[in-house]
Amino acid sequence: MQNSSLPAETISSLSPFETTIVKIMVVLFVVFSLLPYGISWDYTGTSALTMEGSLTTKLQWGSLFLVAGIILYRHLPVTLADVRRINPFLALILIWCVLSSVWSPLPGVTFKRAIQLYGIVMIGLSIQMADRPLHLLVNYLLYTLMCILGLSLFMSVAVPSVGIDYQLGGAWRGALSQKNELGQVAAMSVLLWQVKAQIEKVNIKLLLFAMLFSFFMLVMSKSSTSMIITIFTSGTFHLLRKRRLNSDYSFTRVFLSLFCLILLATYIFFVQESRFPTWSEISSPIAGIFGKGSDLTGRTDIWELVILEIHKHLIFGLGYGAFWLGPDSLSQFVIDALNWVPLQSHNGYLDILNEQGIIGLVLCILTLLTQARKLILLSHKDRPQAAFWTAMLLVVIVTNFTESSLFRGFGFQNVFFIFSLLAVTSASRRLSTPHIT
Repeated sequence: MQNSSLPAETISSLSPFETTIVKIMVVLFVVFSLLPYGISWDYTGTSALTMEGSLTTKLQWGSLFLVAGIILYRHLPVTLADVRRINPFLALILIWCVLSSVWSPLPGVTFKRAIQLYGIVMIGLSIQMADRPLHLLVNYLLYTLMCILGLSLFMSVAVPSVGIDYQLGGAWRGALSQKNELGQVAAMSVLLWQVKAQIEKVNIKLLLFAMLFSFFMLVMSKSSTSMIITIFTSGTFHLLRKRRLNSDYSFTRVFLSLFCLILLATYIFFVQESRFPTWSEISSPIAGIFGKGSDLTGRTDIWELVILEIHKHLIFGLGYGAFWLGPDSLSQFVIDALNWVPLQSHNGYLDILNEQGIIGLVLCILTLLTQARKLILLSHKDRPQAAFWTAMLLVVIVTNFTESSLFRGFGFQNVFFIFSLLAVTSASRRLSTPHIT
């Protein structure tokens, strides 16, 4: 075993065949959550969110849920051990989402959306039963993301009418639905290559080529948020992966810390003020570099309308997943006011407050705080893994202010975040009770 191997990943509960199945599940999760529904690049159709009730989606994710359920049942003692250690507030959110179907105006939709969360948890638990689950997840996630980037490069060059969004200044979207998704894939790839190099031996030439290619695709996507997140996550990971600051890299780590703080402050300022800082506020060049507008691309208009809806059911919420369902749904008054069809408020915390009420929002915040506490405890025994999941936690917390992703459907970020919650609790279980197999 290599010295860099993570101590929480030394025990396998799965047979070689089951391990292969888990690897396939990781690949399919990435494909299903990122590529357009039905693997169709007809961008004139309905959005991914409204397609969650389609037959294609049921077959895709339903098959993963079924396989995960079988694996969990075959290893019930380990399953129960991980379930007992699950983030308690995640468990309460799962219960609360199902319970909200009682008062939801669309109880069937709410119940179905809540059950989807349970299925995602099942997939995450099954992944944690593999030998060295972090290695498996990082490697097969990375392989799949790189294939998507390669396909995106091909489509952008060979089929520009599909791969390039000319309405957004020629930004590349490749094989994905929009430029921000391509930026997200590229940003994740950059981070994962660094994590992979930290937990196992990687050919330096391959590492440099892969990271340069990922960064090239990131730049071509013209996703400024993904660019900021790339630097922020990389800095956070390298800052936290070492045990002490008084190492050979102390100056670099201090510089990265300050740089990450500046980027985070700039991003928060942008969210709060709907603009980048002016020259008098020291940071106006950043606004020119990233080319953002001053109204959060219409987000504030949506927020004002959603807040009006929130006041109608502030405590309990409308019902999980019952609001943003497109034309002729409960969000029709928002569509009428804006003259276009939004499918989220572009603020995940507002969407949680709207659909799950104050109770749901409090449970969400407590879930995040509990995850942070568990990461601190994990860092005492497994710093590389704790550093990686801490970077992902910060990404979710920050980006959820402008994009609704937290506890929201089959989106990549939501699914991967739930996986991270389960990975941390499972790693803690393995470290404290290594005799369980």
